[in-house]
Amino acid sequence: MNFEQTALANQRLRLGIANVGCWVLAASGGLFCLLLGRTRTLDSRWYLLIAFGSVAVQALFDFIGATLLIPAPKPTWAEFFREWLPASLGHTLVLAVIGALSYASFVFTGGYASAVFIGMSGQVLGRRFFLRSIGGVTTVEAAQDQTGILSANAADPAFTGGVVGFGACATSVWPVRWRENLSAAELAAESLRRNWQIKHGMPGRALLVVLAWNVLGASLGSFALRLAGRPPAEALFGYACWMTLWAFGSLLILPSLSRKIVFAADRAVVDAGHDPRSWIAHFPSLVGEDGGSNAAIQTIFYPVPSARMRLLHLEKATVGFIPGNLARSNLYYSWSTFTMLGRAVHCNVGRPALWIFPPSA
Repeated sequence: MNFEQTALANQRLRLGIANVGCWVLAASGGLFCLLLGRTRTLDSRWYLLIAFGSVAVQALFDFIGATLLIPAPKPTWAEFFREWLPASLGHTLVLAVIGALSYASFVFTGGYASAVFIGMSGQVLGRRFFLRSIGGVTTVEAAQDQTGILSANAADPAFTGGVVGFGACATSVWPVRWRENLSAAELAAESLRRNWQIKHGMPGRALLVVLAWNVLGASLGSFALRLAGRPPAEALFGYACWMTLWAFGSLLILPSLSRKIVFAADRAVVDAGHDPRSWIAHFPSLVGEDGGSNAAIQTIFYPVPSARMRLLHLEKATVGFIPGNLARSNLYYSWSTFTMLGRAVHCNVGRPALWIFPPSA
């Protein structure tokens, strides 16, 4: 990464911290009011006002992330609104559906676990649809080896795609510009990495762990806040605040657990007889981030290790359980827990295509 990329990455990190911090403070304040009983006097108009205010606040952070802190060429205001407005409306509609589903789940079951399960199932099945309708990225089916690929016409340079589906139905989404601009050795290295993840069921493993994490959070929140004894609207408000804090916890815990899959996939390339060093060194300049300047920042904020860390681990065998790409998978799947937090982190704030596929390795 050059100096400009490094400076921009640091600025986006500060923006993400401010954006996430805003929602954490708001959620903490909401829970404080809930526990003091001050939410009992609120009617539906107040909850609608809170919902519209949340959309407006996130729009401000998106504007900064998409127009000021973005790699060149920076979009004009008109270009920003033309791309961001339908994406924001689409994401807001999804959250509205999740809210209605959560409300119904509370009414019929007394909790929210079933809403998380149904919502995440819809996200699994609809990920390619959301990429097109919210992210503005179309995909074209093509064939490569035995797994197949989807070529995505994403304009965002940080878009890396990923794996959709599981098992024999798994498909890898690739940015078109990678297939046009990367060397044959770099394409082979990344292809081997993704094929290894598909072969070993890593996407499905990550989904199950994330599902368990979110269902656990929904269940604990319902019990700890005694939501079953509250009116449905008040309970939904408390649930949204609780799950925002629960998602914040995942931002602190899951990155360190997600690095093993990066190291293991890199090692799989070496075991297959290829040298991934040039690809590992090139990757940070493509996505615009290369870990943090110190170990603490890297541990908390960067589930994709720096190129230096990846190269240091290249000769080491990965041992123990590999949980998969948890951190950035949960940015997408956290939608089903009725929180904005998955859209607020530094890697994807203001970048709709990355709301569906955050940068990953």
